[in-house]
Amino acid sequence: MIEDARQIPSGTQIECDVCIVGGGPAGISIALEFAGTAQRVVLLEGGGKNETAKSRDIHRGLVAPASSHERLEKYRRRQFGGSTAAWGGRCVPFDAIDFEKRDWVPHSGWPFSKSHLDPFYERAMQRCEAGSLACTTDEVFPGKQREIIEGFDGREVVSNRLERWGPPTHFGKRYAKELRASRNITALLNANCLRVQCAPDGARVDHVEAATFAGHRFTVKPRVCILAGGTLETTRLMLASGGIGNHSDKLGRFYMSHLLGTAAVVRVRETARGFIYDFEKDADGVYVRRRFWITPEAQRDHKILNAIAFLFRPPLSEAEHGSAVLSAAYMAKFFLRLFKRRALGESLALLRQNRVSLLAHTRNVLVGAPGLVPKFAVIAGRRFLAHRRLPFILPPQKGNAFHLFYQTEHAPNPASRVMLHPTEKDALGMPRLLVDIQFTGQDVETVIAAHRLIKKRFEETQSGSLVCDEDELRAHVINYLRDFDSSSHHLGTTRMSVDPRDGVVDADCRVHGVENLFLASGSVCPTGSHANPTLTIVALALRLADHLKSSVV
Repeated sequence: MIEDARQIPSGTQIECDVCIVGGGPAGISIALEFAGTAQRVVLLEGGGKNETAKSRDIHRGLVAPASSHERLEKYRRRQFGGSTAAWGGRCVPFDAIDFEKRDWVPHSGWPFSKSHLDPFYERAMQRCEAGSLACTTDEVFPGKQREIIEGFDGREVVSNRLERWGPPTHFGKRYAKELRASRNITALLNANCLRVQCAPDGARVDHVEAATFAGHRFTVKPRVCILAGGTLETTRLMLASGGIGNHSDKLGRFYMSHLLGTAAVVRVRETARGFIYDFEKDADGVYVRRRFWITPEAQRDHKILNAIAFLFRPPLSEAEHGSAVLSAAYMAKFFLRLFKRRALGESLALLRQNRVSLLAHTRNVLVGAPGLVPKFAVIAGRRFLAHRRLPFILPPQKGNAFHLFYQTEHAPNPASRVMLHPTEKDALGMPRLLVDIQFTGQDVETVIAAHRLIKKRFEETQSGSLVCDEDELRAHVINYLRDFDSSSHHLGTTRMSVDPRDGVVDADCRVHGVENLFLASGSVCPTGSHANPTLTIVALALRLADHLKSSVV
C-alpha cells in the first residue's frame, strides 16, 4: 500500500516488524525484498510523489567556507524515489582494490571483499535495470576489439572496462505498482522522521517520531529500524537523535565524494586503429561505454587513489564549442531546471546572471539552424523519448579532438565532516546540517598522476596525445576544490568497521551497540572508489535485507 501520512490522526502509534526511514533506492529496494512475507513493513518518506518547495527546503543546509560545497539541496530529492528522480542511471560497481586495506591510503579497508558483494551487485544491476554485472569488453563483446584504441592497453592504464546505464530507473515510479499491491508493506508519503528514540539503556530503538507539514505527529514502534534516507539525511537524523552511534566520535566524519571534471584534451591520431568512441549496446539493449582505468598495479606503484577517465564533450555551458546541437541541449536543460524547481524571483535572477552565456548559445543555435532540426530530432528521440535513454550527447568526431573527463576517489579523512548547525533549524524544528568538506594532497596528486599515466600511454602507443600542462592542471584542481560540486556522490559519515572504536556500523550495517538499528546508505562506505555510488548503495541494501530476513526479523 502507498498512503498519505497526512491522513493519520495525531497521536497515533503504529506497530510493525520493520520500519524503513527513506523512500529512495535503498529504502524501496529493502521494502520490495519483504513483499509477500509475514513481516509488516512501514516505509516513511518525507516527501510526496513529486518534490515541493517546502519539502526541498528541508534539505537546505550550510557550508563552511561558504563556497566550498554546492548547496545541500541542489541534487537531493525529498520525494518518493529519492535521488533516482534526477539521476542519469550510471551503474558501476566498486573495484576489488577499493575493499582492500591499502597501506598508502589511511583508514582504507572494508570488513569484506568485493567477491562477497558480487552476488548483490548482480541483483542490484537488475533492480536498476542495467543488465548483467558483466563489466569488461571480453565478457560483453567476445571476439571483438577489447580497447578504445587497438593495442592501447598496458600495465598502468586499460580501456577494456565498461560502465553500464539504466533507463534511468526512477524507483518511485518504476516500483510503485508492486508496493501498492503488497499487503504487508505500507509506504507513508509526507511522513518526516524527526527522531529515533532509543530505550533508556540505549541498547535498542524503542520508536520513531514522525510528523507532516500539516502538523500531524505520530510514532512508529518497530522491531527493527532501518535508516535509508541518504548519507546526509541519515547522518543528520542520527546526530539530532542524541548522537546515536557516536560512541567512537566517528559519526559525521570521513565525509567523501568524488573529484571530477574536464581539464585536458585528447587528440587521436588518424592512424590510430579501431577507434571506439560512442556508446554501444549489449545483447540486451543496455547502453555501455568504454573508459580508461588506472590499474591497481599503477595505484600501488604511484601511491595514488582509484581513478577513471573517458572521452567527453566540452562543457555544455561553454558556448565556445560552437556546436548548435550542444548549445540547444544546454538551453533545453537550463530552462527545464530553471522553472521546474525554483521560485519566479530566483529564476529571473538566474536569467539575468546568465544572459551573456545564453546569448552566445543562441548565436550557435541560429548559425547551425539549417542542419540542427534533423540532428536534434534523432538525438531527442534517443535522449528523451526512448524508454532506455541515451545517457548523454556526444559531439561528432570532427578533428579527432575530445575533452577528457576524469573521476577520482576522495581519500577518507576524519577532518572532512558534517555536523548539526548550532542555531539554524528547518520548518519541522530539526537542526540543519553544516558541511565542512576537506581534501588532501593525495586527492590532488591522484588527478595529476591519472592524466600523466594516460598521456604516457598515448605516447607509448603513438595513438594520440593528451594536451595537458601539469601546472595548469594542478591549478584547475585546486581552484575546483575551493568551489566543490559533489554531483550528489555523498559517502562516508557512518563508516563500517569491525572494531566499534573505528566506525559507526558493523559489517552487517548494524549500529554498534544498538541491536535493532541498521543503516542502508552510502554513508556506511569506508572508502568511495571512483564509481558513482547508487549501484553499490542498492547492493548493500539488498545484502542487508537478506541478513534481516535470515537472522533478525
